[in-house]
Amino acid sequence: MDSEHSKREVHAQRLWVAAGILVTVSVVTMLAAYFLLLKNNAAGEADYSSYQYHIAIISDEMDNSFWEEVCDGAVAEGAKYGAYVEQIDEGLVDRFSMEDAMNVAIYEGVDGILLRPTEDGMSAEVIDKAYRYGIPVITMQKDVTGSKRQGFVGINDYFLGQEYGKRVLKLAKEDTRLVTVLFPGASFNETSQNWFRQGLINTVQQEQIRFEFRIIWDDRGLNNAEGVIHDIAEGKVEQPDMIICLDEVLTQSACQLIRDQGLSERIKVIGSYASDYILKEIEEGYIDSTITIDPAAMGRMSVDALMTYKKYHMVSYYTEVDTMLIDQSMAAWYRREEADGEDPDEKK
Repeated sequence: MDSEHSKREVHAQRLWVAAGILVTVSVVTMLAAYFLLLKNNAAGEADYSSYQYHIAIISDEMDNSFWEEVCDGAVAEGAKYGAYVEQIDEGLVDRFSMEDAMNVAIYEGVDGILLRPTEDGMSAEVIDKAYRYGIPVITMQKDVTGSKRQGFVGINDYFLGQEYGKRVLKLAKEDTRLVTVLFPGASFNETSQNWFRQGLINTVQQEQIRFEFRIIWDDRGLNNAEGVIHDIAEGKVEQPDMIICLDEVLTQSACQLIRDQGLSERIKVIGSYASDYILKEIEEGYIDSTITIDPAAMGRMSVDALMTYKKYHMVSYYTEVDTMLIDQSMAAWYRREEADGEDPDEKK
């Protein structure tokens, strides 16, 4: 019996060792693929030696149009400083986790990191790790106040709540009773939600208007957004007079389901960001309006903040990116300005 027990223990140990080896090989293979891709890109597209600085830009939302424009703005601004701005893991099929992307940037010895933090508590740890290696970090869109980041570029959640509150007041009628707010859980943690609520409620301050706050959770691409919005559209819960959607995907989902139910006149959708789809739906009257910040401007301002720190070893604690409300009267104009390559914020 003891012999058999020992054999089982040895077998289990071997399995654990084998699993560890497989995991290590997988990670090494991923990193090797990344650095091979980096080398090929350097040979085919860019001469890295011609740049004085190397900046990494990292976000877990790089696949949407908003962050593509953030990257474009950062790349263009970086060139003015002689800085190469690199999106970590660009071109790879298997994307890095936030921690792995930060570790790659640290291993590369980049001159700075532009980071869109996650809400899982990991961001502060990896920011502080970069700090220990002498790499400054600028957070974008969301801040990590307890970390050793050097600056934050974005909009305060309280101020964002105020902007949505102003639109609610503009649309409110005597019979307006309920406004539903859909928080994307991946980008609004409890602190962010509380600040947004305060900004929204303090701005509206009308007793007859109630607010309902719902959190949309994302689990590796699967979320409860469609179910929540479907229940609203079907009348399975109390139907609001307005829905505030706080990211691009929620805005599009709400618009589609509410339009399909013929409720676009009954329920006003106030969205976020300014994708082609959202602008088109605003023009056609299915979305009332959207509140956005200029993503390219955020990319440019983040690079400016980082380079200011590199030069002076100090930078503003908070750099605010202006918001813009786009309604039906402005959607076509905004689309033209974007197509012409102009910065809409400069002509507000």
